[in-house]
Amino acid sequence: MTLALLQGFVLTLALLDVAIGVYVLTTNRIPSLLPVLWRDCYEPRRYGWAVLLLAAFAFLLVLGQKVMDWSPDLASALVIPMVGCIVAAGWLSIPTKPSPGAS
Repeated sequence: MTLALLQGFVLTLALLDVAIGVYVLTTNRIPSLLPVLWRDCYEPRRYGWAVLLLAAFAFLLVLGQKVMDWSPDLASALVIPMVGCIVAAGWLSIPTKPSPGAS
């Protein structure tokens, strides 16, 4: 019961990430959810792809938990794309521009 609630919560957050990522990629601007200092440091395209990769990581995480019962090998194989998604999202999340408040 608790695992199902947590999986539902993770999937809900992943769907929110997908919505934000698609918004950023289509409009080429970062939403006002981020503070101004952070918005000025990120390129919109890189940020949009990073958010979509984080959503893919969350989907793969829940999928791995679901298939663990009937195919532990498949669940183990899902670890490789999960690691790839999180590493690529982390790399894309590195700010490319200096913070405007930094001197």
